[in-house]
Amino acid sequence: MHGPEEHIQAQPERRALSTRKEYRDALARLIGLAQRELRIFDPDFSDLEINSPQTYELLRAFLLRGRDNRLYIAVHDTGYIRNYCPRLLKLLRQFSDRVFIHQTQGDAARVQDCLVLADKMHFVRRPVRAQPRATLTLDDDKESQGIYLRFSEIWDSSFPAVSATTSGL
Repeated sequence: MHGPEEHIQAQPERRALSTRKEYRDALARLIGLAQRELRIFDPDFSDLEINSPQTYELLRAFLLRGRDNRLYIAVHDTGYIRNYCPRLLKLLRQFSDRVFIHQTQGDAARVQDCLVLADKMHFVRRPVRAQPRATLTLDDDKESQGIYLRFSEIWDSSFPAVSATTSGL
C-alpha cells in the first residue's frame, strides 16, 4: 500500500527519430507537454516549420496557459525568423515580456546540434543539424539537466537579437 506522500513518477522514455518530419512532430509534442518553459536552439529555424499555423497555435496556447510561461529561442542567424516567421514575430509582440529571441556569438556560434527542452523534463536533440537523426526523451529530469546546461551555455553566449519593436526594414 502506498502512503499519501508517495507519487508515481513516470518512467523515462526514449525514442530514436530518423526523419525531419519526426523531429518536427517531436517539437509539436514538446510544446504541448510544456507547462512552464520552452527552450529552443536551432541554427536558423528553417527546418522547424515554426511559422505553420499549427505550431503558432501550439506556442500561443502554451503562452496563454500561464502568465509565468516563457519561450527562449537561440539561433545563429535571425534572418529566417525576421523574413519568414511573421506568426512567431506576432507572438513576440503579443508576449514581449515572455518570448526571448537571442543570437549566438563566440564559441556558441559554432554549435552544430539542435535541441528543444520543455520544463527541464522532456527534450528532443539532433546531434548534427545536417543529419535528420534525433532522440526524443520524455520524463527524464536527470538527462534533461544536461540539456538544460547545454542550452544555458549557448544562451549565456548570445545576445538579444529580435525584439517586439523590430521593424524588419
